[in-house]
Formats: sequence, structure tokens, C-alpha cells
Amino acid sequence: MSHARQVFKGQTVVVVRRCSEQRFFLVPRPWVNRVLAFLLAHYAEKHGIELHGFVFMSNHFHLVLTDTRGVLPLFMGEFDAMVTRVINHELGRRGTLWESGTYASWPLKTQAEILHQLAYQAANPVEARQVKDPARWRGLLSLPRDAATSRRVRPPAEGLFGCGHEGSALPASATLTLTVPPSFDPKRPARFRARFQRALDHMLHEIHERGGSFAGRDAVLRLDPFSAPQSARGGPSFSLIPSLTNASAEDKAELKVWRHETRAAFYAWQAGKNPVFPQGAWLMPRKYKARVAPS
Repeated sequence: MSHARQVFKGQTVVVVRRCSEQRFFLVPRPWVNRVLAFLLAHYAEKHGIELHGFVFMSNHFHLVLTDTRGVLPLFMGEFDAMVTRVINHELGRRGTLWESGTYASWPLKTQAEILHQLAYQAANPVEARQVKDPARWRGLLSLPRDAATSRRVRPPAEGLFGCGHEGSALPASATLTLTVPPSFDPKRPARFRARFQRALDHMLHEIHERGGSFAGRDAVLRLDPFSAPQSARGGPSFSLIPSLTNASAEDKAELKVWRHETRAAFYAWQAGKNPVFPQGAWLMPRKYKARVAPS
């Protein structure tokens, strides 16, 4: 079986996904931005996902969110599938938009981890040498000023895949809301914005200290969606979550034990037994009514 992922109701996590072969299928043109904003807002509303931050680069994206219902796989599955359908329709291609094995999620357990990941995401266009300032990124991006705000978003084309029509799975519009993470005081959004801004400023200072040039917004928009960065040919490792990369030995050991217990329960289930899966198991209890250990 593939690596199982923990899913806990109310957990704050970072999620990352990369386009197939690192191709620039998400080049931040206005049409693409509206598709992503609309679908992100719709499926977050549908599945009770609280969004805290996001960035959509030309060939991957990052999300920080809280899974209030414990249904992250459903949210990601439907969002990824519909983005694939709409982008493929526009580009005249078939097949998956996403590279196999590049979906990753990791819990953010402390305020420091959340702030670091949010700052890392916001600084991503600068770290990637696309623009000097995150505010100049043409793609979908959340900054400190966007925390605790909402806006109504609509699909880029009237009636796109039946949006808003009777019988359609998609509404005519959706509300894109960014909330303060639950580990912070939701009644003091200004304080959260200030802490987020300080973390971002510190990260941007470090990036600019290293020097180097930037491609610029116009160069980004000229990218061919079917092209990929030169580095993609060498198959670099996919490590876009600093919290995962820098996870403590204790956290990694706990995950290793959990996966071992989940795998053992799965093999017992295959053998016709009635095993108990550890807390955080998602697919087997949901699809096959397998037993789960009490919390």
C-alpha cells in the first residue's frame, strides 16, 4: 500500500501539489487566477475548510488551512479534479494536471510553524526569482493584509461547466474567505497580521541579502504553459514544505510508528480479520467501515 496520510478533524496543515513534469500549467493569467479563486472558494465552503493562506505559482501551489470536518482528502480530490478539467479544457489537453507522488501535507502544530509557512508561501515568488516584491506577483497569493477578509468570486466565463444552472455541481459564485488560524486569537486579527508581516519581512530580507536578478511580471506571463524549468530535466527532489523538511526527529518517529500500525491493520483487514486502525486513518474507516481506536 502507498504511504497513508493522517487526517484529523480540526487540524491545521500545509498542503503542496506540483504540476505534471513541473510544466507551467498555472501561469498566472487572469483567466487562470479566476478559475483557481472560484474553485478554491467553492470547495472550501462545501467541505468546511478554513483557508489561512495560499500561493499559486506557475507549476505548483501551497495552501495553509484548517480541516474543520476531517475531510481533507475529499476537498483536495474534488478541487484537484475540477482544476484539471477546466485547465485541460482551456489548453486543449487530456490527462492529469498533477504529477504523481508530489501531493504532500503536514501538520502545523505551533504558532511559529504556521507563521513560518505562511511567510514562506508569501515569499515564494521572490524566492523563485520571479518578482522583487510578493505584491507584484500576478498569481493568486495571500498577504498579511488579507487575513480575516472575504470577497465574492465568480468563474471566468458565464455558464462555465454549467455554473449556477439547475443541476450543476458548481454555483454561480462563491466566497473566498481567509481566516485567522485557530491557534491565534480570532478577535485580534490586526495582531495576527502584524506577526505575519514581521515573519514575511524577515524572510524577504534574507532573500534579498543573497542578491540576484528577477525575471519580472511580464516574463512570467510569457511562459509557455507546456514548458518546464530547466532544472526539471534533472528531476530535483520535491521538498516545498519547510515544516516537513525541518520536522523534529520525534515527529518523524511518531509518523513512522503510525504508518507501521496503519499498514499492519490494513494487511490484517486484507486477511479477513477485523483490526482496529489508529486514530487519523481516513480511507478504510470511511469507505469500508473499519474500526478506529478511540481518541
